[in-house]
Amino acid sequence: MKLRLPAPAKINLHLLVTAIREDGMHELDTSFAYTDICDELQIEPCDTLTVSCSTPELSGEKNLVYKLLDAFRKQYGISQGLAVHIVKNIPAQAGLGGGSSDAATALLAANRLWQLDIPTAELITFAAPFGADIPCFLYGKASCARGIGEKLNDYPDSLPEKALLLVWPGTGLSTAEVFQHFDHQINSGDRTLTPPEGLDTIRRDSSCLGKNDLEGSACSLSLEVSQLLQALRKHSDTVWMSGSGSTCIALFDHPEQARAVAAHLKMQNPANWTFVGTMQQQHQLDEKYWDVAKR
Repeated sequence: MKLRLPAPAKINLHLLVTAIREDGMHELDTSFAYTDICDELQIEPCDTLTVSCSTPELSGEKNLVYKLLDAFRKQYGISQGLAVHIVKNIPAQAGLGGGSSDAATALLAANRLWQLDIPTAELITFAAPFGADIPCFLYGKASCARGIGEKLNDYPDSLPEKALLLVWPGTGLSTAEVFQHFDHQINSGDRTLTPPEGLDTIRRDSSCLGKNDLEGSACSLSLEVSQLLQALRKHSDTVWMSGSGSTCIALFDHPEQARAVAAHLKMQNPANWTFVGTMQQQHQLDEKYWDVAKR
């Protein structure tokens, strides 16, 4: 039996850096929604653990899916394996959490196929050290996160009912490099951390949508991101960058507007990849999807 399971992209609705810990990790105040662009994981039972990918260089033991599942087997004493093939539709190093989403979907599948029935909260605790974005995919619905991404609760507001345009300039940004640049700005006094007090007020303010403390660092490291944000702001009033970049987001009243802007940006060459869709409140891999996948 081969399962075909979705691994959706996420976008950060906002991202504030509230502290830099002694171990170098960053504490965040952020929020997530899913989108309707997904990688696909093809999974079937196997005696060993193997991971392959439509992007060949992402195959094998270096893939986050392999690392997470291998550790999961050791943690819970599992002798069974899985054969996982990942069909990539989400660009890498794009701030959309593609690799983390693949890992989360694989972990959810393993939890079921190996009949472990481990609660979601325990899965999140286990997976968080492997990547700060993995918990938001395990959580299963739009969420707010604190800490290093592992302290999650429901996103309190309705998502904007707008057409969503995602635009990737064709070059990725290293999360580590973006945070290093951000840390340098903090240490040099060029900027300050967002204070934890008053965060509830910030989140309630509609202008918080799209506020991203990492955008300045990303633009400093990538002229393409800076130019893309400038180009998008000529067409939409609501434009921001997801995560640590390099995907940029714009909202429109109608999908036709979003598609027209996407075509224009591709013609002008600031965009390598575009997607027009909507924000999703629920992860696509819900109980109904599992029922269909098993047929």
